[in-house]
Amino acid sequence: MRTLRSTHALFTILAAVCMHSDLEAEPATPLPRQEVRERVDRLMRSLPTLTDEQRKRTISDLYEVWTSKTPGENEAIVYFGYAVTANPDGTRSLSPQADRNAVLSKVIPILISAIDDSEKMNSKAWWVLIALQPSCPPPKREVWEAWWRDSGSKQFVPKNSPSK
Repeated sequence: MRTLRSTHALFTILAAVCMHSDLEAEPATPLPRQEVRERVDRLMRSLPTLTDEQRKRTISDLYEVWTSKTPGENEAIVYFGYAVTANPDGTRSLSPQADRNAVLSKVIPILISAIDDSEKMNSKAWWVLIALQPSCPPPKREVWEAWWRDSGSKQFVPKNSPSK
């Protein structure tokens, strides 16, 4: 019975994550605290330089933020790389930060390579991936590799910062 409830909860969360594509139209949940946003930023930026064992721990740390019970804390993953402004009407305005794609163009392939097909819905890397971008392929590495090759890598092309 417990497994059935856990599976139902995972599918409910997955459906909510996969269906939302317009972050500005979401109901007002608390914004993640600055310290949580900074922690996610540090974790994301560190992934390309870590050993395999360190990456596993870092992905677990990111997953811990994503599954946090503290209201709004998991939004730090969704909003990674954005300046988020709360509007008076309860919506949020998102402004991409200049280096977001540069970081994600390195981090997403690392997360894809960390998907363990045997873990199915329990793959921590998969949960972080679906939180970071609008696509929602199943938790299978080869499907994500195809997504990255066909569209994801184009979506996260590093943007050149304006010349001074």
